[in-house]
Amino acid sequence: MKMSVRSWVLSCLLLVPSLSLAEIAPNEIVKKADLKRGLGNVSHSFNVSVSDQDNKKEMFHVYFKDVNNTLTEQTEPERARGRKLLMKDYDIWMFTPNIKKAIRISLEQKLTGQVSNGDIARTNYAEDYDATMLEDKKDTENYHLDLRAKNKKVTYGRIEYVVSKKEYAPVEATFFALSGKPLKRAKFSDFKNIQGMSRSTKMVITDYLQKDKQSTLIFQDHKPEKFSDSLFNKEGLEF
Repeated sequence: MKMSVRSWVLSCLLLVPSLSLAEIAPNEIVKKADLKRGLGNVSHSFNVSVSDQDNKKEMFHVYFKDVNNTLTEQTEPERARGRKLLMKDYDIWMFTPNIKKAIRISLEQKLTGQVSNGDIARTNYAEDYDATMLEDKKDTENYHLDLRAKNKKVTYGRIEYVVSKKEYAPVEATFFALSGKPLKRAKFSDFKNIQGMSRSTKMVITDYLQKDKQSTLIFQDHKPEKFSDSLFNKEGLEF
């Protein structure tokens, strides 16, 4: 029995998997990867240790209410103890006991080493960037994404982001200034089970041009916690 042309075409189509059903929107990939770098929008606290290429170490305690309200307090070394960074939306203020008054700073300013204020205070890429897919025929195991800033208040103007296809885990990122200049690269590793999900606890940031300039961030002691709104009041940082 001969098959009609129409039947033959329909049979072929059934054998070909539908790409539209298999694909996932770039912004959804970024949302999933965000959950691998933190606790999403869950109110919690955690500690961050930052060490540079010379093994100089600094410690910070972070109070995270939601993606728009974060307070970061430096605990080590002793000479810097008490320095605080308050982030509300895209605004960020710094307080030091010596100045006695909160001063406004920017997310892209360096906190220490290769670490910008926004690397700790504001890390929700899905909230701040629009994502599109980049083609990389050589790498079939990861998604390659181009993240463009939604506004000029964010930490970086653009991010080239690599996320694993298997678990939507962040692999690495290249950060660009608003001017388009490449600034640094970051690699994410040491995934551990935190609050029931595998999350990255290590981020190594390397200067784009000076490869010997490096900062290693270790995220630890995550603890779900509720905070009073008064903790994120700028006036409360002034003494």
